[in-house]
Amino acid sequence: MKPSIVKKASSAKKVRNLQQSRREILDVAAAEVHRHGFQGISVDDIVMKTSLTKGAFYHHFPTKLDLGYALVDDVVKPSIIDRWITPLNQYPNPLKGLVEQMKRLMGGQDPAIMRLGCPLNNLVQEMSPVDKGFKKRLQATLVFWIAELDVHLKRGKKLGFIRKDVNTRQVAYYVVMTIEGMFGLLKGLDDPAMFDVLFASFRNYLQSIEA
Repeated sequence: MKPSIVKKASSAKKVRNLQQSRREILDVAAAEVHRHGFQGISVDDIVMKTSLTKGAFYHHFPTKLDLGYALVDDVVKPSIIDRWITPLNQYPNPLKGLVEQMKRLMGGQDPAIMRLGCPLNNLVQEMSPVDKGFKKRLQATLVFWIAELDVHLKRGKKLGFIRKDVNTRQVAYYVVMTIEGMFGLLKGLDDPAMFDVLFASFRNYLQSIEA
């Protein structure tokens, strides 16, 4: 094998290894932050639950805040896309998709997971008031969610599933507010039975704006 080919292969492997180690840190950190909050964990807590050294951690994230920002950009935001945006592509009527997604992601979720709340909402409550970097990224994630949801609602309106007089942007704000509010309320009350009451109100509202 030519030296240049060996060098390229070695370089590609190194890049993959770096990507894997970064992903491992983010996955562990996301789970720990979800359970204990960002301020409730330390770098040592995270490193102990990975296969990596503290040096490897700091290679990827010079500070704990850098890790926190990466969690928002590389874990929380993609999760919103995967859970609440992309699945709507399967539904000609996005209102039906929203109902089905809420039923599956919240109504069908393990109560132990629901007690932890929504990772996005948790970070908004915990970190937005104390750190501008967090606040900026968390706001951007919420704005992105609303904008992407509005795209689907406009599509549904154009296809005739939503009344012509409905302001889809306002509906997008309402839906995101309702989802995040429900997560917070269900976490606070610790009563899974409350989901049915809240879900019925959400479903009734969406049915009221159907064409």
